[in-house]
Amino acid sequence: MLSRVANNLYWMGRNIERADHLARYSKANYFSSLDAPILKTYDRKFVLESMLYMAGIFDMEDINERDVLFKIGLDAQNPNSIISNVTSARENARGARNAISTDLWEAINKYYHLVINYPPEIYLTTGLFDFSQMISDQTSIVGSKIYATLLHDEEWAMILIGMYIERGLQIIRIINSKLNDIYKIEIAGNTETEMSFEWSNLLRCVESFDMNRKYYRSIPNREQVLEFLMLNAACPRSIAYALNGVRRYEEKISRNENQDGNTTSFKIRKLAEQYKYLSYDEFKDDIYKLLNSTQNKLMEIGSEFEKKYLSF
Repeated sequence: MLSRVANNLYWMGRNIERADHLARYSKANYFSSLDAPILKTYDRKFVLESMLYMAGIFDMEDINERDVLFKIGLDAQNPNSIISNVTSARENARGARNAISTDLWEAINKYYHLVINYPPEIYLTTGLFDFSQMISDQTSIVGSKIYATLLHDEEWAMILIGMYIERGLQIIRIINSKLNDIYKIEIAGNTETEMSFEWSNLLRCVESFDMNRKYYRSIPNREQVLEFLMLNAACPRSIAYALNGVRRYEEKISRNENQDGNTTSFKIRKLAEQYKYLSYDEFKDDIYKLLNSTQNKLMEIGSEFEKKYLSF
């Protein structure tokens, strides 16, 4: 596999995953707030600030709903917007056209045209739910084509490495964003019982509410939600699951190379093993430290992976 093709496949996976998480967070956070039992959570500015925080946008001085929604969704000048990520995914798929199936290419191409042709005025007024749901649906279709129409070889593994690295980073961003929201709400004097709405909202942001309820059979609280989304390797939207995914598909490419402490493979395995044996009690007093450390290590792994396999 050429490094150029590997680079296209890797970033195609990352772009698809990033757009999906931006859309899901925006939808869940925006619409759940309409039924919020806490006055602070119902506040429009509070919701918009949360969306900007998750999207990594900190330079907007005048926060109004139309500008925030446009910046996150359809602003082609913002390299991290949903439309920019979908466009990049399509361009990367085009660059690796000979390495992917016709079915996958057509799914990504359709996804792109649905996004760029979505009427901005509808999106900014009544279309946020439908637009976000469309992103989730198209991501699922593209994901099914990746699994069902490609040979499960090194090129397929390259796409999934990109997807799982990005998933791990996005889950960390979502958890950090919700912890920031919850901190603001606690400062406002709300009780732990009232916080259960926000913990439920965090689960909905990553489509894990129903499975969390099935697993714990109780009202969501801080410990069970963070344990579920960080450590539960059976939850497909957990950090542990994402790290195991990176490890699993990187092994398919590295082919059991020498595992000294400086190799990318070793660092991936070490980080995945750390989460395998962690318990909530070990990090409950400084969750931000663990999240930020994991984020930095995952970004470092991503950079080293690019230098090793994707430079051309």
